[in-house]
Amino acid sequence: MAKTKYITFLKALLTGVGLPPIYHTNTDSNGVHFDVKANTEAVNNKHVFVVKDIPDYLNIKTLKKPDTIIKKVKTLKGHLVELYPFKTISEYLNQNFSSKSKSNLRRYNSRLETCFNIKYVSYYGDITKQEYDRLFVVLKDLLIRRFEEKQEANYELQHLDEFHEIVYQLILDKKASLFVIYDANKPISIRINMFNKFLAFYILSGYDIDYSKFHLGSIDMLKNIEWCIDNEFKIYDLLKGYDYYKTKWATKSHDYYNHIIYNTNPLLLAIKGTILYTKEKLKYKIYNTLKYSVLRNTYKSVKTSNFNNRRQKNSVFISDLKVVQNTEKTIIDIEKNKDYAVLRKPVYDFLFLTKQSINDIVVSKLAKNKFLLQSKTKTQLLTIIKK
Repeated sequence: MAKTKYITFLKALLTGVGLPPIYHTNTDSNGVHFDVKANTEAVNNKHVFVVKDIPDYLNIKTLKKPDTIIKKVKTLKGHLVELYPFKTISEYLNQNFSSKSKSNLRRYNSRLETCFNIKYVSYYGDITKQEYDRLFVVLKDLLIRRFEEKQEANYELQHLDEFHEIVYQLILDKKASLFVIYDANKPISIRINMFNKFLAFYILSGYDIDYSKFHLGSIDMLKNIEWCIDNEFKIYDLLKGYDYYKTKWATKSHDYYNHIIYNTNPLLLAIKGTILYTKEKLKYKIYNTLKYSVLRNTYKSVKTSNFNNRRQKNSVFISDLKVVQNTEKTIIDIEKNKDYAVLRKPVYDFLFLTKQSINDIVVSKLAKNKFLLQSKTKTQLLTIIKK
């Protein structure tokens, strides 16, 4: 019986899994050649092949072969940053952002560096295995916490172990990078990028939600676009999904296509290929019709409701204090002691609003659920409210 085999174009492009040899010429929209390995065993008369998520900004030509059919189905939108027109990040920002947006980005970045001991590291060509493994442990935790906060299922987690397995050697070969924002020695934002010659691909990222006041996601994106410009990549592909966010950074949107490839002989294979093509076309037609409809909003409500019954976490009530009572108190370390992790976000929010450094504040425990936050100019009482 004929079977269906699926090949993801991006995986083939970046890891050398191999595409059917029917793909023979690969260039970008400017005519620059890029590498895609062919798998000579990938087309036969026993299987229908589906090559998924081929971006239309790449000019991928196919050979005409007797008895071989290729049918194309438009699927989803993707987003990319065309880097080649820009020599600096300033040129990119001036052309794509308003004065207000640029000012906000500068403010977020400046405030982050004022409040914390920030450093930016791109692991590209070199990284110790110990730090590499540590970063993937942290990244998993960041993703779990972020998607719990959004009350959404995290489809990226299922691929994280696979990336952990392959990315280390790719970094050493300069075919991938880990871009990390550290607060002192603590990773607070981690992004995986992968590369094929002049093409850069944003694979996935996670950031510490305790720092959300500082818009870490925007700072991370900005720093990565700057890094790609500085390293002379021509395209930074942000891939599909999260249109509402990626369109703010992209200079161009594009379409993805699935290719259904099958031989017309034997007849059963041709029938299976035709049915699969029809089903794929119908699926994406329905999806795109419903994408912005009431049914989509209903689906999102149902999806998020799966998280509503999870155990509610404690929250923190904040109140200002003008006078500090002569009360016994014990200085605590909210960074090293996980028992006080719930205090980190309100403390970091306080730093953002007061433009003060983490080095200039003291957090003390007053009672079982009451804590004192003191800086050079202000004092706040933090009360943990249990839910």
